[in-house]
Amino acid sequence: MTMLGIELREEDDMTAVTAGGVMEYVVVALLAIGGVWAAVHGARLLVRAVRRADDPASSLRAVRGIRGLVIGVAAWALAAGLLLEQTWLLVFGAVFLAEELYETGVLVLVLRMADDATSGAR
Repeated sequence: MTMLGIELREEDDMTAVTAGGVMEYVVVALLAIGGVWAAVHGARLLVRAVRRADDPASSLRAVRGIRGLVIGVAAWALAAGLLLEQTWLLVFGAVFLAEELYETGVLVLVLRMADDATSGAR
């Protein structure tokens, strides 16, 4: 095979394909592990927020917990999209992540503004 004026042997071509495949599996594994970590961390925050519902910081803690769960689901969707070579999973993961981060970001902003307004009134 000739590529860019360089003669490649069949072994070189297969090595490049294999190296690319290994890198893909590494990325998939990192996304899956990161998703598990984010989901577990988010679940812990959410449980803590529900158990301490009377705490003024529990609303923000609950939103952070939901964010962790969302990041976990999106990371798993991206990992599955890469592993199964499904474009719709990649698009779903990216759009779901972007929309949920925007939504929870606005919610955090509103909660912080409300907290500032009530603390200033005291």
